[in-house]
Amino acid sequence: MLRSETYLNTSYHPDQPVGRDADIDRIANAVRPLTRRKQPENLLVHGPAGVGKTTCVKHVFDRLESETSARSVYINCWQYNTRSSLLTQLLIELGYPAPRKGKPVDELLSKIREWLDKKRNVAVALDEFDQLEQRTEVIYDLQMLNEKADNKIGLVMVSNQHPSKLQLDPRSRSRLNCQTLQFKPYTADQLRNILETRVEQAFRPGTVPDEVIEEIAETVAENSGDCREALEVLLRAGRQADREGRSKVTIKQIEQ
Repeated sequence: MLRSETYLNTSYHPDQPVGRDADIDRIANAVRPLTRRKQPENLLVHGPAGVGKTTCVKHVFDRLESETSARSVYINCWQYNTRSSLLTQLLIELGYPAPRKGKPVDELLSKIREWLDKKRNVAVALDEFDQLEQRTEVIYDLQMLNEKADNKIGLVMVSNQHPSKLQLDPRSRSRLNCQTLQFKPYTADQLRNILETRVEQAFRPGTVPDEVIEEIAETVAENSGDCREALEVLLRAGRQADREGRSKVTIKQIEQ
């Protein structure tokens, strides 16, 4: 029944995210000035888990990299959650050989400044921004670079927390001059459209009835609006149907 589980995994990012056109446009508008060597907007994208924040940011950044002269870098702050580790990873993403561990922050910043002066504008996505331990210092570092370097950094920060809970000090908040974009939970209609697309990609034709998609979409929309949850339910039901030798996924399996 299952042709490819890849399309039901949360790590899969579609070529065109479903139901988020306005949000994609807002992210694109924030970084678009980089393509004209202008000052970009800094943007904080926030909302609950599983509502498409990372998918949409990566979609915009992939297009920015492939279709324009600007550079884009994505960093997950779960993995690089200190000031020095994040700046080191930024340098690596920009193409520098991996600096030795323990290099002073000033030296890391000098190298980034060197890259900006010689190369081009760059958009930097800091995903899971609320997990970064030294948020204030990192923001201050990057904004100081923006003021001094010939080319500019555009920041898009992604957080599950509301902006009021990020606790940036007034100095960094003022320098950042950040706009916000709230992602709301998916509606039943949006989840239905997403699931219909993934069913076509992941399952053999006719094995997932419309009423099953409807049941998942409505139940998840009522509970959380979390797309990952909807995909996980569909994947588990498909695996169970395969184990039991069924020809279709049933409502009963979804309810279980």
